[in-house]
Amino acid sequence: MKAHALPAAVRAAAKPLGAALSAAALLSLCVLALRYRTDAAAGIRNGIYTCLNTLVPALFPFVLLACLLSKSRAAGLLFRPLAPVLRRAFRLPPCAAPAIVFGLTAGYPTGAKIAASLYADGRLTRAACARLLCFCTSPGYAFAASYTGAILFGSARTGLLFFLACLLAPLLTGFLLARFAPKVPKDADAPPPAAGSLTDAVRDGVSAMVSMCGFVVVFSALLSVLHGSGLFQAFTGLLARCGVTVPDAGALTAFFLEVTAGATHSAYWHTASALVAFGLGFGGVCIHLQIFSFFRGGFPMRRSVYLLSRLLNGVLAAACYRALAFFFPAAESAAAAVGEPIARASAAGSAPASAALLALSVFFLVACTKKDRPPKAGRQP
Repeated sequence: MKAHALPAAVRAAAKPLGAALSAAALLSLCVLALRYRTDAAAGIRNGIYTCLNTLVPALFPFVLLACLLSKSRAAGLLFRPLAPVLRRAFRLPPCAAPAIVFGLTAGYPTGAKIAASLYADGRLTRAACARLLCFCTSPGYAFAASYTGAILFGSARTGLLFFLACLLAPLLTGFLLARFAPKVPKDADAPPPAAGSLTDAVRDGVSAMVSMCGFVVVFSALLSVLHGSGLFQAFTGLLARCGVTVPDAGALTAFFLEVTAGATHSAYWHTASALVAFGLGFGGVCIHLQIFSFFRGGFPMRRSVYLLSRLLNGVLAAACYRALAFFFPAAESAAAAVGEPIARASAAGSAPASAALLALSVFFLVACTKKDRPPKAGRQP
């Protein structure tokens, strides 16, 4: 009886402590926002500019298509050739095909948006949706190849390697997770979706787009305040003392919070390309919070497990990039040919860099674990 009473007492004592820490963090954030309100305003302007000039033009068409496909009976016919691949390789029903295809090619939240719609309509079980969320998120061709590679790094070939690495890593993750899932019967299929209209798709797409832009603006302001207050530089210096180079430490911190800021920082300071692939594969807290917001009825898995899967995805993306760069070394020289020498920092794939991002992830895992609810028996992902 005492053995059961001790954890209950620990939990009872931890609640006031957690509330006090949350209050202290909120108070500190308020003080920073007031003290560095000019930096916050500049960050908000930059975030709005990013949304209007990059995010909305690149993603809204695909988000709208995702909303249309999740409510359309034609999606089953269009993606029917992929049904055997989904059943055997990923052990998922055929209705999950649009989430994988659009999630890996269109951009970060598109696949998760489709998965959320399928889960809300009852077409995916909790376990299937949880596994799908672990590998249906990728930067897509527009962000990885065109924006990060061609525009920021000045190399279309490097951008193509970024895209391929971030495409292969989720597929490997999904294939590995499927080995622990039950097989899907050949004749099993999800019930057809309820008929939806164009107006419903547009409304859902606009709602999702506004939510995504809101998160981008908030994190842009947060990064600007952290830079203005010197906290960003202080944390970067702390990571640098652990053996990570200063440019790589700054890229890790930026990537952990927001992927666009991480890619921009990496291009400016010429950090190693494998580290960029790691950050693109991980996605950043801003992207993860956007995905959490799609599931208003409750996230189908533990957030800590989901974030660990994203960390695994980042490691696989870095490994895939290095393998691709080994077989296609011209991609590295192409970046140097346009006058952009990329510094190959040895810490990009080293133990200190991995430990640094792992430490960053732990902070977020602790915050998310407080909101986790233990899954019911038999519904483990």
